[in-house]
Amino acid sequence: MIIQPVIMSGGAGTRLWPLSRRARPKQFLNLVTDKSLFQETVLRLSDGGKQFAAPLIIAGHDHAQLVSEQLAAIDVAPADIILEPCPRNTAAVAAVAAAWGAAENPDAQILLSPADHHIEDANAFRNAITKGAAASTDGRIVTFGIKPVSAHTGYGYIQSAQELSPGVFNVAAFKEKPDAETARSYLESGDFYWNAGIFLFSPNAMLAAMQQHAKDIAVGAVHALEKSARQGAARLLDNAAFSQTASNSIDYAVMEKTDKAAVVAPVDVGWSDIGGWNETASAADAGRHLLVNCNDLILHSEGPVIGAVGVDNLIIIATGDAILVARRDCAQDIRKLADELKRRGREDLL
Repeated sequence: MIIQPVIMSGGAGTRLWPLSRRARPKQFLNLVTDKSLFQETVLRLSDGGKQFAAPLIIAGHDHAQLVSEQLAAIDVAPADIILEPCPRNTAAVAAVAAAWGAAENPDAQILLSPADHHIEDANAFRNAITKGAAASTDGRIVTFGIKPVSAHTGYGYIQSAQELSPGVFNVAAFKEKPDAETARSYLESGDFYWNAGIFLFSPNAMLAAMQQHAKDIAVGAVHALEKSARQGAARLLDNAAFSQTASNSIDYAVMEKTDKAAVVAPVDVGWSDIGGWNETASAADAGRHLLVNCNDLILHSEGPVIGAVGVDNLIIIATGDAILVARRDCAQDIRKLADELKRRGREDLL
């Protein structure tokens, strides 16, 4: 069975400001290893054609050169690069991916994966994909439930129902990001898992589900693909059709409504969506800074040496034009700084 990876690379990464910017958002940054999150994602879904086909990349129009450069750096040739003229969330991306797959590789199962996640155990993740493939070939839209290791309030959750095959279940419910008490109840129940936002499906199954539950998005996205034009090594979706397509997530538009949803769980692969500075690696950068009586700091600098005395539980990030200082327990609120910059018209810092 061939898996067709489709890498979604449209995220903004505002919680990783000031390093993550519009021109180079978090998926193109080396935040955990010596490769970018985008490169990590492509490599763990590449095996020379044994199980995985060459990847399809769907990215923002402004990142075409970054995508090509980062693929060349890891010596991966894509099946195609599709550029979005504007962001329209994951439902439109899923429709484009399914339509492309139906035309270009109809016998393959599409694995729709964000470009900005980190997975420590790539082999275990590939095994989870293989486990889910039997269900996807049977017409299911399969998602992956990450084994929760804490009562995390920053993730959505998936509740499993009856078992379809070993480690694959019907989905009982999708739950939004919970408050702390609800998250603890989910963790204690044993049948709730973190929603990784990764999906496995046949092209026809996704197109059928979207026709049933999100027809306007399917029509707009497919029309944008049909009217796309080559732009160098990439294909640019038609702006008029795509910009008029409603913006919605695949979770809201399809997964919460379809009776075809299944989940592989528990998936224990060392997964993180790198949703904030607390999930990044700073040890390599910390050695050159001056720290006196400090504990639990996240440090990153693109130049200046950071000096800190008698402070704990802080994130300190320095770039050429901005400095971030935040408590580690406020990491999720850093995106509010990007919102404030927009309000002030400081496009130079976004």
